[in-house]
Amino acid sequence: MIDDGVVWGGGISGVRFGIRTPKGPVESGSTLVVELICENRSPTPVWVFGFTPRYPRSLRVSPPKHDRPWIRVSFGDVNVLHPPEAFTRVPPSGYVTTGLDLSFAFDRRGAGVFPIVFAYDPVRGAAGMRAWHSPDAASASSGRGELVVTRARSLEEAGIDARLESELDALLVSGDPSLVERLRALGPGGARFAARRVARILSHGSEAVMGWRALDALELLGPTSLPAVIALQSDLPHAATALQFAQEWLAFRTGAQTPAVHLPFVSALDQMIQQPDRRGNFVLSWTAYDSPIHGSMRMEIFGNGDRIVVVRPAGAAVPSTRRTSLSPMHMQALLESLRFSGAWLLRALRREGLPDEPRPALEVQLQLGEPFTRRIGMWNGEWRQGPGFRLADLLDRLAAQVTPQSIPPSRQ
Repeated sequence: MIDDGVVWGGGISGVRFGIRTPKGPVESGSTLVVELICENRSPTPVWVFGFTPRYPRSLRVSPPKHDRPWIRVSFGDVNVLHPPEAFTRVPPSGYVTTGLDLSFAFDRRGAGVFPIVFAYDPVRGAAGMRAWHSPDAASASSGRGELVVTRARSLEEAGIDARLESELDALLVSGDPSLVERLRALGPGGARFAARRVARILSHGSEAVMGWRALDALELLGPTSLPAVIALQSDLPHAATALQFAQEWLAFRTGAQTPAVHLPFVSALDQMIQQPDRRGNFVLSWTAYDSPIHGSMRMEIFGNGDRIVVVRPAGAAVPSTRRTSLSPMHMQALLESLRFSGAWLLRALRREGLPDEPRPALEVQLQLGEPFTRRIGMWNGEWRQGPGFRLADLLDRLAAQVTPQSIPPSRQ
């Protein structure tokens, strides 16, 4: 039944919102999903934002305050004009539901009992869309639900109490080099801690930085890391993409045999590194950014060292094109960077980016044929914070070295 376990807020013009929290306690860091319900008791249909699963939405989680002793959860999309497909129609006497994944938002809060309220803030619609909002422009809220979060069982079994967990988190935040030795002293428990924090690479900003630093720590910990990541995947289904990438990356960095799906690409790359005369079909395309606001920059590098950079400044209608040649040393460094960074493993892990976050794209063709081609599009934060940051930095510097005095492209 719809009302089973739902905590409803007060109705406004016949519309009310409810929240249903998980029954019983959930582990800190594990999958934590609450259900939101919107019910329409008015005689006319209404359109509400955030209940369409195919349309991206951002999440805003506000901690308790003196005059509001509960956690406020809302959609952080109030300053954007949203198209009609962002809204869901709720007919008279009907209701809609959606799941809200709070796994990462509550990971840092640790254990405890947390009161929580969902607030529906006014959201604007584009193209004449008249979205529902409270008549007085205030937020409509659900009732006050309750989340019961316990400490992670795997950490408790490893002897990592709340105090030690907080200390390790502080070392991750600060990037302290002593973190690896602290984790190594904990044995398999240290690898478990780092593996749980890897899940945060699916977040944004400083939270994602913690996740990438945890992956670096796992790489330095050695043999205990890979089993810890594999064992954790069944406990954190919301972080499956992050943990799967961590498993593949650690296997690569520890010298495991290349999977069959990547073997043709890796073998061809190794041949090009060792035998420059086999680079005839090599083509690399790097699009650092491409948007109406920021302009665009695209670079192509060919096996013979030819480099073409096309730049369109913000607001310009016509791009400028320049052509230069890379030295054999630069070509060798580029190929070795592709190999060291495991370019065939890189991929987007987050479903959505931050507002206006660029998504640099890389395409590498070693030989003719699909097995020898990789197309990579990742959010800018994933490029700059993850294992591909050295490769992205090298490509940016190669593109930035082209000046207006460069040789113009041939007309042939």
